[in-house]
Amino acid sequence: MTKESSVPVKASILLIFTTRLLFLLTLVILSACTNLRTVKIPQEYSSAESKIAIASVEISDINIPSSGWGMLFGAFGYLIEEEITAPKRAALAQNIKEVWGNWRPETVLRGKLAEELTKRGRIVIQEDEIIPLPEKIRAQLSPKMENHEAALLWYNPRITVFNHSTIINRYNPTAIMETGYDNFYIGKDWAVFAMLIKIVDPRTNNVIARKRVVARVTTGKYNLKDPTQLQQFAADFKTGFDNAVAKAVPKMLDDIGL
Repeated sequence: MTKESSVPVKASILLIFTTRLLFLLTLVILSACTNLRTVKIPQEYSSAESKIAIASVEISDINIPSSGWGMLFGAFGYLIEEEITAPKRAALAQNIKEVWGNWRPETVLRGKLAEELTKRGRIVIQEDEIIPLPEKIRAQLSPKMENHEAALLWYNPRITVFNHSTIINRYNPTAIMETGYDNFYIGKDWAVFAMLIKIVDPRTNNVIARKRVVARVTTGKYNLKDPTQLQQFAADFKTGFDNAVAKAVPKMLDDIGL
């Protein structure tokens, strides 16, 4: 009797292990498509007097678990899986919006980079605006695709895909730092995401440095169908995310020579 009752438990443990293993394998495979090389910035751009403009790149999407799966932030705004009806989709989108408010992962990374660069004596320029993905990149995406595809299209090229003329004409920076995210997965009590830094010479639009770093956030376990617990999850996640980015940023800058 004891032996028989242990079978479902073993099956459950095996399922959890298999799911996590598949997730890690997926992350490794997807990462293989991204330019993983760390490229250090040339000395002429890295002096203490250098003026660096930070350009936050719009994230394509992040899947947030709730009473269904909601796609929150980025190029596709609030989109909910097609299986539910339009009224439920609208209600869920509103619920997610109320929980997360104006929080954006792009501004977290930009703020931590600006803070650290300022500590290191650099002149930092950061505007409130998040740079939208170019139309030629948006046209290749669909709401079902992960943010990884968008990252491949803007991060991998050796010449920037963005038009930085406004920043260049207004501030005449030494370099432009494009920042954003690659893989971004959020579960019910964890998240894994990859941060990207890409530095561009404003005179030539050529990429002169780049760095990619993976970070992880662990939260408590919540019933995300309960509005109160969903609020608690969001607060817990934001704190963990902020700490993970703050921890990663100094080493990212060290590695690229800033």
